[in-house]
Amino acid sequence: MSISLSDFAAKYAECGNAYEAACAAGAKRGAEAAIEGVRCLFTRAVANKTAMLRVRRARCPAEQGLRRLAFGRNNDAAALAFAETVTPEMIEKADLFGVSEIKAGKGVIEIKFFDRLKALDLLAAAERDEGSAAAAESLIGAIYGRNEDDEGGGGI
Repeated sequence: MSISLSDFAAKYAECGNAYEAACAAGAKRGAEAAIEGVRCLFTRAVANKTAMLRVRRARCPAEQGLRRLAFGRNNDAAALAFAETVTPEMIEKADLFGVSEIKAGKGVIEIKFFDRLKALDLLAAAERDEGSAAAAESLIGAIYGRNEDDEGGGGI
């Protein structure tokens, strides 16, 4: 099965995981997704698009992880919770990124998820810090006579 290179590149730029990107782009979970993910990584089109998208997206992996926690899906974990029997293969194929803990007892499974609101708060704080850093840099540039076109020159 051939997957969409564009969809793969977009997801790979977001999460940095070839397997998950292949699944998101349409590959069947398991060996097929692993093979398709590796195959896509070696195409020039994916490399170019991923590089372009990464420039526009989060600057650090922690921010990407927080975005995934805040906005990601937990459908696979819910499916495991409601399954009659859970097999190791089901767990291997499930996207459990948002799960912080799983406890299984006699006839009971308890799944705890990371706090989405806390992830959103951390993202908001990071954006505020980034905005204030950019504002401070702009102010310093204005004080010392630098403008956008200068490459560090200008000055007093």
